[in-house]
Parts: sequence; structure tokens; C-alpha cells
Amino acid sequence: MRLAARLVALVGSTAIEFVARGCKPKFKNWTLRFEILCTVIRECTRGSHGKRMVIDAKHAQMIRSQSAAFGTVLGWFACLQHGRRVEPVHANGLEHVWLRSAAPRTPTTKRFVVLYVHGGGFAVMSPRFYIGFGATLAVAIEKELRRVLDATEPAQVDVFLGNYRKAPEHCFPTPPEDTVAAYKHLLHTEGIPPEQIILAGDSAGGGLVMSTLLRMRDASKEHLPLAAVLICPAVDMSEVEAQGDSVHCLLSPEMMAAGRLGYHKTASDPTTWADASSVHCDLSGLPPVFVQAASLDYIYQHSTRLAQKAQADGVANWELDVHEDLPHVFSIFPTYVLPYAQVGVHRIAAFAAKHFAKAACGGDVDTETQTASAA
Repeated sequence: MRLAARLVALVGSTAIEFVARGCKPKFKNWTLRFEILCTVIRECTRGSHGKRMVIDAKHAQMIRSQSAAFGTVLGWFACLQHGRRVEPVHANGLEHVWLRSAAPRTPTTKRFVVLYVHGGGFAVMSPRFYIGFGATLAVAIEKELRRVLDATEPAQVDVFLGNYRKAPEHCFPTPPEDTVAAYKHLLHTEGIPPEQIILAGDSAGGGLVMSTLLRMRDASKEHLPLAAVLICPAVDMSEVEAQGDSVHCLLSPEMMAAGRLGYHKTASDPTTWADASSVHCDLSGLPPVFVQAASLDYIYQHSTRLAQKAQADGVANWELDVHEDLPHVFSIFPTYVLPYAQVGVHRIAAFAAKHFAKAACGGDVDTETQTASAA
């Protein structure tokens, strides 16, 4: 009840501040809806509430169930709008979700797949919560593919929302093992060639994507995916974010600190980090990676340090896409809450379409895209 009372008070004060600013948002690309939502989420992740979300198994399970129900309902409308159909599939003891195009596929249609790994501090959220975003992303990539290919090659993009066992019940290395298993399911059970797959993930999911890339590279470079997309990834176990400011972010220091220990039981010992802290790994020999970062993100330095490490390792095909005055994982929000989210989605889609188009045409296509660079 006390939390509910604080939330009501915070929503009211946020609205009053908005009016006092002449009905202008706190930052250029924000909206009042987004400002209120950020305020509510930030309050819910502060202090003991944030810790409980990621280290109390019963509480984490409740949030997972709620996110699945919420995402299923909102996702139904998104799929209706974008011409997608939802197909649950069970593999490796977990439910994953296919988002397939409702349009019929012809014998000449090129099929591409995005394996999306969701975030949530390695502990909460569910694949179903990302149905709406997955549908939006698939349509954006298809649209960009049509532009790049000039409609010469019909193409469809399916999204596979991969699942994984979560902390605190299942700690490292179980989550990345499950993500690798989801990728291998696409390769060996679904029969999709690696050059037709892009891995993508946000926050903790971005960290799991990096773990998957590193493990697949070390096992067999022949099975590496075409490329990867990381949205505000959590890739650094060194607590570097403690040097930053969380005042405008969705994440709280308390939640991040608890989540780190919940995910990796020996996080205080750098010798045990392995690929849970991919920013400290050798990043050579990986496919092209698109790293999207937000300057108000509490873990902003995870993204910039990862890009710097890749450059230091001699990698030349990574892209860093920085967005000023935006918080953690801004791109996954619906545009009716944050219209600027479509800019983030478009940047991701342009990168994915560029590499899918090269795969479709054997590399014989000009697919220059514009991406922002680090300040």
C-alpha cells in the first residue's frame, strides 16, 4: 500500500512538473506518457523492491507470469496490426514463441530469422512480453529489405522469441546454455542455415547473445550466425555502472547489484566471470555486431566498453549506435508511449536488412546505412 501511495504521488508530481515546464517533456524526445512510465518503473526497482524482483524466486516467478499474460494480450493486437501469427513451440523443456508472417510464402521467398533473447535482469520477464516488439521489428526489417532489394527478391522475416531458465533458481552458466540450445534448435531442428539467422537481445538478453556468440565461435566458427544486435546490453560484471548516474534511467543501482549476484554466485571473483562478462573476453572472430546504446542508461558504459574492446581486438565490422537523452532499452517501448522508439527500431532494422540482403544476393548489393557514433 505504501508503494501504491508513493506511485500515485509521483505520477501527480510528474504531471505537475510537466505543466510547470510549459507542457514540455523533460527531454527533447520524451513524452509525458513516457516520463510517467519511467517514473513508475524506476520507483518499483528502487531499494528493497528492486532487490526482491531479482533475488526472491517467488516474486520473480510472479512477475514472469504477469509479463507473459500482459504481453500475450497486447501482442495479439500488435500481430493483428502487423500481419503476424503467434506459434508457441516447446524445445529443451521451455516454451519459445514463433512470430511468423501471415502472408503465404512462395517457393522463391527468401526466409530470414531473428532469434530474439529478452531482457529482465536474468530473472524476470518472458518471451511473450516481447510479442509486440518482435512483430514491430519483423515488419521494420521486411520493409527495409524491400527497399534495399528493390522488391527483386521476395523475403519474409520470422522472429523466434527464445526462452531460457532464469535466476535466482538457475544461475550462470544455465541461461547461456539455454540460449545456445535455442540457437541450435533453429539450426538442427528447424533446419535454418546460420547465414539466415541474426541473434538479437536487449539488456540481460544482449549479454546472453554475446555469450552465445562466444560459445559458438569457440565450438565451431562454421555455425556462427550472420550477425547480431545488442540493445543496451548487460555485458560487464565489474560494476562499472556504479560510476554512472541512474536518476533518469529505468534501472536502479539496488536492482543491478542484486541481479548481478543472483545471476553469478561468484561475481566478486573476476576469475570466474567467463563469458558472463563478455567485455573482458577476446572478441575477435565474431560476426558483425550492432550495439545500440542510450546516454541516460545506467549501464551505458557496458555498451561503449564493449565496442572499445572489439576495436582493441582488431574487429572492424561492429557498429555503435548512440542515442542521446534516452534511457535503458528505449527502442522496445510502443510508439504510442515513446514515438522516438521507432528511430531506434529503424536503425536496428537497417542493420539487419543490410546483412540479410547481402546473404540473399551473395554480397552483391549496396546496402549502406546511417548509424550514429559514440560521442
